[in-house]
Amino acid sequence: MVGELELNKIYNMDCLEGMKQIPNNFIDLIITSPPYEDISGAGYTAVNKDILFFKLYSEFINNLFEQYYRILKSNGQIFFNIKSKTHNKELNTPHWLEFLDSFKQFKLKSYIIWKYAGSFDSTHKRFHLDYEIIYHLSKSDNIYLNENCGVNDSLTSVWYIPHNIPKKERFHPTQMPESVVDRILKISSQKGNVVLDSFMGSGTTAVVCKKFDCKYIGFEINKEYCKIAEDRLKMVSNIDEWI
Repeated sequence: MVGELELNKIYNMDCLEGMKQIPNNFIDLIITSPPYEDISGAGYTAVNKDILFFKLYSEFINNLFEQYYRILKSNGQIFFNIKSKTHNKELNTPHWLEFLDSFKQFKLKSYIIWKYAGSFDSTHKRFHLDYEIIYHLSKSDNIYLNENCGVNDSLTSVWYIPHNIPKKERFHPTQMPESVVDRILKISSQKGNVVLDSFMGSGTTAVVCKKFDCKYIGFEINKEYCKIAEDRLKMVSNIDEWI
């Protein structure tokens, strides 16, 4: 149990409300990607209250990191994936995060550049946006990173991972490839760790955790995606062995 919550379960609820039920210093790893600050392209509708318009988005993220700091263990780690935005062929980066008070409580260990194996940009007016940022954060320098986990060049901060997901395996418009979570767990987790995904979407983090025999807990405000995630999890067995 996690306070009033169960482990290895995805809850159909607002993540800020859900995380209030998690005890202090309980979570080993946070692996997540927040919804975009607008509605278009994120697969949600205006009635979902965790999709905030830009004027409220920074306040929401600030509250999010306050909860992260409270529930993360002293040797815990965060992998927070957020992409830059483009508008009228101009780039808007997510580096404003670094000025939030709650974000500054953490040690910024690395910018991980998740480089796609190709470009989705169609403009010829600037260099293509063919990567996303994964913020690697921690409370302390006492963190676990396994350099001998079988991943080639395991501590490089540039990850070349294809973004393309076969149509039959794509359940969410902004779905993260399982190989991203796979890499994080191989390098940064140990058997029995508890992993939180506050924006579980179609369940990718939970699916990979189950393969690795890691415990997980997640929140997803969209009921349909919760059902999809549950169906995906039923098809998964523990297949990966620990190094």
